[in-house]
Order: sequence, then structure tokens, then C-alpha cells
Amino acid sequence: MDRALNITESVNSAHSESADSVLLWLAVDPRFGLTEEQAEIRLGALGPNALETQISRSAWRAFAAQFSSIVIWLLAAAALVSALTGSPLEAIAIVIVLILNAVIGFAIEWQSGRALETLRRASRSTARVRRNGREHTIDAANLVRGDIFLLTAGDHVPADSRLIDSVNLRTDESTLTGESVPVEKSAAAVEKSTPLAERTSMVFLGTNVVAGHALAVVTGTGKDTEIGRVGQLLEGTSRQQTPLETRLGDLGKRLVYLVLGICLVVLAAGFIRGDDPWLVTKISISLAVAAVPEGLPAVTTLILALGVLRMAKASAIVRHLAAVETLGSTTVICTDKTGTLTENQMKVRQVFIPNGRLIELPVDEKNDRDDAVVERLLRVAVLCNQATFHPIEKESFGDPTETALLVMAHEFGVDVAEERARNQKISDVPFEAVTKRMIAVFDAGNAEHRALMKGAPSVVLDACQNYSTGATRTDESLDTESRNRFYQINETMAGIGLRVLAFADKTYESSSTGETGTGYTFLGFVGMSDPPRREVPAAIRGAKDAGIRVVMLTGDQLLTAQAIARELHLSEDNDVFALHSRDLIDADSEQLAEFASRAHVFARVTPEDKLRIVRAL
Repeated sequence: MDRALNITESVNSAHSESADSVLLWLAVDPRFGLTEEQAEIRLGALGPNALETQISRSAWRAFAAQFSSIVIWLLAAAALVSALTGSPLEAIAIVIVLILNAVIGFAIEWQSGRALETLRRASRSTARVRRNGREHTIDAANLVRGDIFLLTAGDHVPADSRLIDSVNLRTDESTLTGESVPVEKSAAAVEKSTPLAERTSMVFLGTNVVAGHALAVVTGTGKDTEIGRVGQLLEGTSRQQTPLETRLGDLGKRLVYLVLGICLVVLAAGFIRGDDPWLVTKISISLAVAAVPEGLPAVTTLILALGVLRMAKASAIVRHLAAVETLGSTTVICTDKTGTLTENQMKVRQVFIPNGRLIELPVDEKNDRDDAVVERLLRVAVLCNQATFHPIEKESFGDPTETALLVMAHEFGVDVAEERARNQKISDVPFEAVTKRMIAVFDAGNAEHRALMKGAPSVVLDACQNYSTGATRTDESLDTESRNRFYQINETMAGIGLRVLAFADKTYESSSTGETGTGYTFLGFVGMSDPPRREVPAAIRGAKDAGIRVVMLTGDQLLTAQAIARELHLSEDNDVFALHSRDLIDADSEQLAEFASRAHVFARVTPEDKLRIVRAL
């Protein structure tokens, strides 16, 4: 059998092994790829690269499930007895109630099931794969472990894969880990104990490439992917009865005892009096049938159906009717951050200028832009940027960080297209994970070039020798004292959960062949984050008023999660108790239960961590 089919343990630790070792385990040459014969063998042994979906019940099974309650069985028995004892009208009435009850429940649950099935059905994707030494575009479902494929900006990652080679690769992993900022990737191995959100040597099914390009080898497909494991965790959870279902079941049992008791008492009394046995039997059965509440299932179903319809108006799909009642018993809501509490869209929140100004966005276009340093910073934000922005549609495309900068410039009143048309680019040095900065060089006129830089604060500040306050035409010298002051500002902005970028520029003679990585003038910081959704604060207040505690479970960074939690007032006194996933590693069930009862935030957690926390609650 193909060697690659017997290396499950090795594949699971692919992030911590070198790319060459992984290729050796998978028995594949990255220049040639698999042969079609190898691919067919592996596809037959491991199955298609598709997530297994739960087998849906047939219509008749779904309809039959509406008759599973003991109260329903009791009513059916009452209808049968009524028909046998000469009360056909009563029997027909009970049957009509049973059928209406089943039809209503079936119609709502079947429609919800179809809606969920539509949501599950992912759009068909393709992969650019290398086989037999040639590149092909194939259906992603036909990818197998060991396939070599290429990724470029805009691609959906078709399977869990180990990077072989990458250039400026960044991926959006918010759907899997909750990380709202694009993750910088490289082919360098990481520690085996590295959390999922920090495995930079891997790319995962369900994520998107926002920048760069790469060559990768498939290490996991279908249910063997990280997102497939999430599905397996969900399948392993058992469905529990809701409080209403439990109480109706208890009521049904009591009614059975009551009905049998009535029959026995009436029969005994009739026989003692010497009445006609058939008449006594008929009377006892009639009294027993009368004791059965025929309207109870119908009323219950109708009330729950109204709840489902109200939920549907709020764009919430309820799969089972009884789940509506369960919502009324909720005491804790565990929620993700990215895309749930937040918009899943980076936005600039603060701009710091070296003269001490801190501009909060949204801005007053006339006042806030009336600053020479702000103008220079905005120029860097627009020109040292590879994203695009359409002001009419208010749409932007590209890296989320860069699109946020273009939206910021637009809010300041900058015409992005006009600014770019006015400046002729000469060269650029794209952002890389190693250098952590981007440089773009433009023709400044008068035989001069203007170099613009943006990147990590420490990297940009190290490249600067001056800073601009805008007070004079002459830039100030960036001495040790001022440098430390700017570092402190950076730490303060990062401490409230902002992702901070620094900006700088310099002008030099076009005939100069000097280094473009030094001699810059520092222009300021821009702090951005994924802001809370507008409707979320009111929703959290409503939950608190209803006695429900809200807990954030996210794969995002701890500081970022804490900042959002404070902004949304998850804690009554705004003293947010937050835990990192590493705090849960050695926690036993009692410790985890204590953490779950007190914490407002769990950061950097995996799907397995989330399941453990919910079970502890």
C-alpha cells in the first residue's frame, strides 16, 4: 500500500517538522507531484476531500418523529378506545388534533432542516495542483494527501497543508481560529506544542489567502482537517431533552397512572354494586378518555411554533421546536468574538501624531486633516499600499489592514484614486514576515525621490533618525528620550487591543544610490481593530437584564479579546477576568468548572477547548 497512507502521527505534527521531512513522509517530489495512479489509490483509500454531512432523515421518518411523545401515544390509545366503544366523533376529534399537531411540527422542522442544509452546502471550489510534473486545475474534492498545489492571493485554501515555500503569504483564519488579523505564514517549522492559531507553517481548509503566494503539500483532507475535527466533535455530543420535553414526559407518565387508576376504581365500584359489566367497562373507559388532555399537544406545538416564527423574523433558524423553550432556560451564552460580537472588518480607531495629538475616528474632516504631518501620514497610508478602494460603492479589496488604511484616508477626505494618479511609483519593497515593513518609492519631482514606509513600530522607528511635529519646516531629531516616549505610546495603544502600525517618509536625490531602509522621518502611529457590531451592546444589556451571563470564547489574542470585552461591558465592574488557552492545559474538571463560572473571556482557545468549557458549564 502507498506509504503515505500510514503516517497519521507524522502528519498530525507536520507543523513542527521541516518541509523536507513532511515531503519524505508523504513520498512525493514537489517538482513532479503525485502521479495520477498514486492520486487514485490515495483517493480510494482515504475518500474525497469533503466534509461528512449528517445524513438527513427522510420525510416520513421526520413525520413519524412527531408521534414520539408519551402524551401523543396516550391520545392515540384514547382515540382507539373511543372508536371501539362507540364514540366515533370523539375518536375523530382526537385523531384530527394528533394529525394537525404532527403536521405543524413536521412543517416547521422540515423547513428549518432544509434551510440548514442550504447553509451547509459549500460552493464548489478548485485547486491548482501539480501532478505528473504538470499543473492542472481540479475539483478540490479530488485532492489527496501528498498533492502539491499552489496558492495565490484570493484563493480559498482547499485542504490542510504544510507550506513548502511562501512569499509574503498572509491568510485570513477568522472562520477557524477567530483571529481577526491576517496571519503571516512561512515555511519555517514551529514548536510541536504551538496552538492552532500560531501554526504559521500550515494553512487550513476553510481559510482564505489575502496576500502573497505559496507552494504547499496536502497533509489532511475531509474529516482529517482541523475544520473536519470540529464536525466530529459536534457529532460526538448527545442530544439532551429540553426541560419542556422532560416535563411533558413526566406528565404523560402520571396521566397513564391516572387513567389506569380511574378505570380500576370505576370497574371495582361497578362490580361491587352488581352493575352490568359491559356498561361499567364502557363508563370507566369513557371517564379515562375524558381525563386525557387532548388539546395539550396542540397548544404546546402552536406556542412553540409562534416562537419559531418570531425567531425566523430575526433571521434565526430553529431546527427543533422544543429548542425555543430551551432558550428561555438559558443562564449563560458562550459566544465567539470575530464576526459575532465584532464586524470581522479591520477599522482604524486612533491616529497618533508626534506632536502629541491623538485623533479618534470617525474624524472631523476639516479640522483633523488641517495638519501637515497628518497629510504626510495619509500620503503614506494611500501610496504605500497594495489594496484598492471604490468610494462610490464604499467597497475595498485586499489585505484587511491595508483596506482599513484606505477607508481611513477616505474618511479624512482624501481622494485615493486621484492621490495615486498624481504620484508615479518607481519601485517598492513588499511586506515580508521577516522585515515587517513595506517601502514604496515615488518620483517627487525636482530630481528627487520620496520613499514611504509603513510597518511594525519597532522596525519603523529603528529606520528613523527624525520625527515631524509640523510646527516648523525642520524635523526634530529622534533622540533616545523621544524614541522611548513613542515606544510608550505604542504600548499604550496596543494595551487597549489595537493593532499598531508606524509610518515614515524621506526624500532624497534621485541620483543617489543610498540605502532606502534608513534615514526616515517618523510621522506617527495608526491603531486599528475589529470594532464591535453596532447592535451588540444592546443585545448584551438585554441578556444581562434577563439574568444571562455572556462569556467570550475566541481564538484571538488575549489583549484584543480583553479590550473588546471591556468595550462591551461583559463584566459588571469592567474588571474583565480573562484566561489564555494555556491556562486550561493542566486544569482538571473542578478547576475548569471554576474557571468557567468566573471568566468573562477565554482567548486563544481551540474548538476542543470550547467544548470542554461548555461541558464544564
